[in-house]
Amino acid sequence: MKLAATIALMFLIGYASQRAGVCMVRAVREVIERRRLHRLAGFALAASSAMVVMALAEWLGAAPFETILGHPPDAMAVAGGVLFGLGSLAAGHCAMGLLASLTQGEVWRASSIATMFVAALMLGPSMSQAALMLPPRDPLGSPLAGNIALALTLGGALGAGAAAYIYRRIGWKRPRGGWSPIIAMGVVGTASGLLFALDRQWLYTSRIAEIAYGKAWTGSATIGLAALIAGMTSATIAAGTFRLQVGRARQWLRSSAGGLLMGLGATLVPGGNDAMLFTGVPLLLPNLLTGYASFTATLLLALLLRRRDRA
Repeated sequence: MKLAATIALMFLIGYASQRAGVCMVRAVREVIERRRLHRLAGFALAASSAMVVMALAEWLGAAPFETILGHPPDAMAVAGGVLFGLGSLAAGHCAMGLLASLTQGEVWRASSIATMFVAALMLGPSMSQAALMLPPRDPLGSPLAGNIALALTLGGALGAGAAAYIYRRIGWKRPRGGWSPIIAMGVVGTASGLLFALDRQWLYTSRIAEIAYGKAWTGSATIGLAALIAGMTSATIAAGTFRLQVGRARQWLRSSAGGLLMGLGATLVPGGNDAMLFTGVPLLLPNLLTGYASFTATLLLALLLRRRDRA
């Protein structure tokens, strides 16, 4: 029953995120080039929906706020966010955007995911700590643990504000072949919150790391990843947006380099931008919030500089 629910929710997240065009690089680019914030508001809606669902799960005894620990904010989290941002720019997409583009037929995106795996394989937590002479990091729990009312209030207010902003800007308008961002991001966040009660490592960058560390070759890990990819692929087929493109050598090289930087950044935070958004924000874990802030700032600054150079 638990495995079936995990598969269904992973499929739903994949389908909805593909329909919504989830990608942080794309969202920040739209802020700079078109002064449009509704994609960023969509991320806030997804994270706040996950927070509300986790709070309800906590009230029912599932204890998601207690089972996932973070770390204090530090220079490693900042550096990890910067590296992940630079890697996302080199690759052309963030973690979810890469997988979405791959399932749309852009074959060269697979090299980013492969080099993310290589980075995790070569720089796992203990190896990176020894190689980089990093100090041990103390675990830190979520400040929302035991504060169900606070989580419901904070998540509800943030979600309502984000949904209202999106509605004021674009209403229920849907991108071509897609879903309304309000519906899609609400679904992604709600399904994410439900998953934390079933499988706290559902995020695909976390799965890549677990597989690299030899912890998750069987069971719900690989099946869940397959369900996520199947959901994205189904959405692509339904929208008629699949276009097989092998890519040029330069695209493969940039994608590989970007994935390597993303893998290194995810090791330092630790966590990719999907973990920063869907774990760090709903649980208010300081290292993931710090990493997400530096990741976003890196994208913003780099894209602004790129635009100025082209002007």
